[in-house]
Amino acid sequence: MKFGTREIVFIIILMAIPVGAWWFVFRPANVRDDEMMRQIETRQQKLQALNRATATIGNLKVEIASLEDAIKFFRSKLPSEKEIDKILQEVWRLAEANKLTTKSIRTLKSASGSVTLTDPAGPYAEQPISIQLEGPFTGFYGFLLALESQPRIMRIQQMDIKKIDKHGEGYIRVDCTVSIFFERSGKG
Repeated sequence: MKFGTREIVFIIILMAIPVGAWWFVFRPANVRDDEMMRQIETRQQKLQALNRATATIGNLKVEIASLEDAIKFFRSKLPSEKEIDKILQEVWRLAEANKLTTKSIRTLKSASGSVTLTDPAGPYAEQPISIQLEGPFTGFYGFLLALESQPRIMRIQQMDIKKIDKHGEGYIRVDCTVSIFFERSGKG
């Protein structure tokens, strides 16, 4: 077999076909495939992040529901503004039930007005009440226990206990300030 120019040109053309196919077909296809793989990876990462966020949202829904239940519970313990006089009567009855003499129960005014607001824009407020009681210490202890077991939210802010000698051993006079939290009935 003799190699002439014709055969050499033919062999070069035969060799050029796979090289040309690689250069013009396979190389651009590989570039497109690599770009698609990068896009798929970034989209999968975004999808995984979205799945994690969705799982968090599911947990947040459960958390929000439990917090709403807690709000309902505490709201049930807050009297309305109109019921404060009933609570004052309850405190009076608790004192009498524990053999205490009620010298005074009155609402106090704060520097800003008649009630101390926990949040001026919020629907809840705090009403301080001054209570003066006299009686046996055991009665006062029972009064505190009964006050603590009340279904309403109350807080003792200040307490001053003095012994009174003229009535015998264990007889005291108590001056205290109790705050009652309540739900405001309207703005301002």
